[in-house]
Amino acid sequence: MTEQLLFRLRVRYVKQGRLRYLGHLEVLHTIERIVRRAGLPYAVTQGFSPHMRAGFSAALPVGTSSSCEWFDVFLTELLPAPVALERLRAAAPADLAPQEAGYVDVRADALTAFITRADYRIGLFGAAGEVTLECLLDALTSVVARGEIPYARGKKEKVLDLGKTLQGFDVMAGEDGTFVLDLSTRMDNDGALRPEILIAAIDAVLRGEPDARIVSTGIQQLTMFDHYEVERTDQYGEAADGHPSTPSNLTFLYSM
Repeated sequence: MTEQLLFRLRVRYVKQGRLRYLGHLEVLHTIERIVRRAGLPYAVTQGFSPHMRAGFSAALPVGTSSSCEWFDVFLTELLPAPVALERLRAAAPADLAPQEAGYVDVRADALTAFITRADYRIGLFGAAGEVTLECLLDALTSVVARGEIPYARGKKEKVLDLGKTLQGFDVMAGEDGTFVLDLSTRMDNDGALRPEILIAAIDAVLRGEPDARIVSTGIQQLTMFDHYEVERTDQYGEAADGHPSTPSNLTFLYSM
């Protein structure tokens, strides 16, 4: 039996607006429907329950937006990348709109294996009057110095390993009690940084309860801020020389 020739289309898309509240499985199912509506000649797996051959970047926490999500879909025909991208855009809701597409080697690492770094931008809004940039920086430094944040998720007790997942941060003050926190993080199969857990720990320190038990509720309720917004701003791997390598740097083959 001759092996079927496949082509691996890699697509970057956004997750924003109301659709940032979709769970990861809901996003996967929606992307699969988009591919079907776009009429792309997608390949299917073999076996008793065939399904679309596709792969996705790591899950986003519910409520987190992104400008840099990725998926791969294997095609049975070499459709020109601009044509595929236009079809996907026409079939997708604006809040999950594809931004770029190209073909990568079918033997390349899966997205979840290739992507080991992620950057986030957190907006903290409506800070209580006593929260200053210095106070916020001190609270963040105090949390990071612990190295880990214990928290509960459902019936499980978990630990966020900051020493392993947090690579760097920067804090800026805006207007009217607004702050911006930029995070550089590392991820692998053992875990990734959850920005909302870090925010909850900072909030606990600012309100004078550094040892308060943190419970993951998806969208955390804060005391010292009215609300917050988190966006994943970049995802990338690392080249052999240590320099950043985006998923599209694998070389978009057959760019037509």
